[in-house]
Amino acid sequence: MDSSLVIKRITDSKRIPTLPNQVKHLLQAFNNENLGLQDLAKVIEYHPSIAARLIALANSAWSAPSQPIISIDRACIHLGLTVVRGVSIGLALISPFKLGACPAFELRRFWVSSQLVAYAALLLANRLPDHSGDELSQTVHTGGLLHNFGLLCLADIMPRETQQALTLTRNNPEIGTNAALFELLGTDFREMGAWLAETWGLPSRLIVVMQHYADPNYRGLYWQEARLVGCAAELVAWVCRQETLPETLAFEELSLTTMDLAEVFNRLKTALPEVTETAKALF
Repeated sequence: MDSSLVIKRITDSKRIPTLPNQVKHLLQAFNNENLGLQDLAKVIEYHPSIAARLIALANSAWSAPSQPIISIDRACIHLGLTVVRGVSIGLALISPFKLGACPAFELRRFWVSSQLVAYAALLLANRLPDHSGDELSQTVHTGGLLHNFGLLCLADIMPRETQQALTLTRNNPEIGTNAALFELLGTDFREMGAWLAETWGLPSRLIVVMQHYADPNYRGLYWQEARLVGCAAELVAWVCRQETLPETLAFEELSLTTMDLAEVFNRLKTALPEVTETAKALF
């Protein structure tokens, strides 16, 4: 089987999830450079299920408010823009998928990975010598949230094969998830995620990031955004494996120094238990 056959099988099954309207609304709102926390609260109010989850998160043991939070505007202020953005988009994206047929898919692990990669990509973008402003930052943050989105899709649409791939990876850690998927399907979650994003009509820069972030040699359109997310994914993998960052590591094509990476790496180590607790509070 190859990617074209997989796409045909998915299309023929008529099980392609539709893009929730709340995703378009949230992405459009969060791309507003002048969006303040009060404006953000008004946006979230249009999505009651997300608002409820954010209020629950703001009142969780992880968040530890000094007094109960009962309104979405107070929840947004307490959690901060970056957390609210990541959680809101993340919840909106996973909402159409049903994962019960693929028990090997760990939603908390998926969530932690996507949130940390988004956070790391944002930190790296802010360290670029020629940082070009909010558009780049928003692209890599959203791209980080979406980088492993294809795995979520496959766990719903092709649960049997995805279950086999995840089980193979769990029993043989040296085999990556994408390698296992390719062995079974002739495609991987990067390609499938980019295909679904294109089907949904998401912006081309996000599709490029999703498809090419793991290719260090890619130099096509939006290569810098893709490389930032790829670098972020590498750092997160080291943190999650509790490995030491190589002392000589640098991403020269982005003009990111060893010191830049060490600073981001240390912030990720601090963020890992916090994001893990967030996932436990949400799921």
